[in-house]
Amino acid sequence: MKIKIIITTFLLAFVFASCTKEYDCIDLQIQPAFINFSPSDIDTFVLRKFKPSDSYQNLIDTFIVKSGYSGYYQTSNDTTTVLVTDGKNGIKAGFDWQIFIPAKNKTVFVSDIVSEKKTGKQGYGIFSMDPGGYCTNNIFSAKMDNQIINFSNSDTARHYLFIRN
Repeated sequence: MKIKIIITTFLLAFVFASCTKEYDCIDLQIQPAFINFSPSDIDTFVLRKFKPSDSYQNLIDTFIVKSGYSGYYQTSNDTTTVLVTDGKNGIKAGFDWQIFIPAKNKTVFVSDIVSEKKTGKQGYGIFSMDPGGYCTNNIFSAKMDNQIINFSNSDTARHYLFIRN
């Protein structure tokens, strides 16, 4: 009887120690790239998230992107790219977006973001052979002010929306 309990316990421990679970891959962020804007024009802008394919009627969330606070700004020549740094917000698939630049009273509309919807597997337990842990959904295209923008088909590429002053 003791042998059966020991064997059963060992087998259950082995099974649970080598399980995997599935998770959704991370949606990449589309970064605004501001061309010919002065730093003071874009040091603060507003992102508005809307329900997709709804003509911007149902606002879901609004947040302010501010240089040095919630946005990482990188300038090269006449172009400044912005990465929203809080890990939660930023232009991603599954929604329509407005980028509002208060200093210029300019609004840019972003919609119809087409991306992958992959899942990954994360192994857990002592005997797991699948380390998993990290995967991303590539972005293929989006519309900016009703113009189709195609992105590079690479998992390592950054995705930029070039907004001209």
